[in-house]
Amino acid sequence: MNLIPAYPAPDFKEIEKWSDGLNYSIKDFKGKTILLDFWTYTCIYCLRTIPIMNKIKEKYKDNGLVVIPIHSSEYEFAKNITNIGKAISALNLDKYLIGFDIKNQTWEAYGNSYWPKHIFIDKEGFVRYEQPGYGMLKDFQEAISDLLDIPYGSNEAAKDEIEDKKEEFNEITKIYGMHFSEMAPEICLGYSRLRRFGNNQKLKINDYNILTEPKTILDNTVYLRGKWRWDKEGIKISLDYKEKEPAIIFRYNKASNVNIIIGSDDNKAAIAEIKLDNEYLDLEQQGNHVKRKNGVSYIDVSWPFIYNVVKTKNPEIHKIEIIPKSNNFCFYTFVFG
Repeated sequence: MNLIPAYPAPDFKEIEKWSDGLNYSIKDFKGKTILLDFWTYTCIYCLRTIPIMNKIKEKYKDNGLVVIPIHSSEYEFAKNITNIGKAISALNLDKYLIGFDIKNQTWEAYGNSYWPKHIFIDKEGFVRYEQPGYGMLKDFQEAISDLLDIPYGSNEAAKDEIEDKKEEFNEITKIYGMHFSEMAPEICLGYSRLRRFGNNQKLKINDYNILTEPKTILDNTVYLRGKWRWDKEGIKISLDYKEKEPAIIFRYNKASNVNIIIGSDDNKAAIAEIKLDNEYLDLEQQGNHVKRKNGVSYIDVSWPFIYNVVKTKNPEIHKIEIIPKSNNFCFYTFVFG
């Protein structure tokens, strides 16, 4: 946690909605210590921070600490209030007062440029500490001890070390996995972040392209097969081409969890089959959100979210193929664990 020069906390700015339907100002919490949790449901590190926030909220709720998640948006679809509400329910965050910062105005008022970001505001309404990026329980304790005037000795530190070690097995990491060194990188497929695909063909942006898979593929490089539209934040399939198995192909160098941000462009079920090394997933590889019918592993989704599609006991190397079976299938990002 970084101690920073104190300054008056900016008020909430253009919050579209609060989860309880009321309106709030920073002044409403004067006399309380505030922990602002700037997050977005499409960020895997934000999701991995949820159990930390839960522990802090529960541990210090009687000491005058208020945890307030502010949801700001990384993707256009994450500005949709309905989608945010679904994510809150899916992630069991209904117990929090959450601000829907769909224009990212409060996020920007606090000088943010990434997710997650944590800001501590003292009882007098001054910003005192900030935590950029992912943090464990122990990383927050110095600020909490200072602002709540609670002694934090070696016994408490030892307990937090034990709690931090348990993070590998919390409710989020059981689904999506934990990050580790040498893990395959997160890759966003929209042209705002990805310069090109591994295919030999050059793609036109905001338009459909016909692509063929080369004979040789490289690790941690995305390849496409079939007809795909390349947009700013992701890609969209078109099934009106002769290719019988259009696909997204990716050989990852090391991961035990493959998570993907996918969605539907019409709120109806978008369907895609999942293969690993040219075979449908077996039960020991099947991710939390994958279904199976007649030996075929597949996923169907109606709204954009992070879905776990592959899970193995140990980090492994595999080629994954995601094969759309409906014309409304949209793909945004690979995330690993």
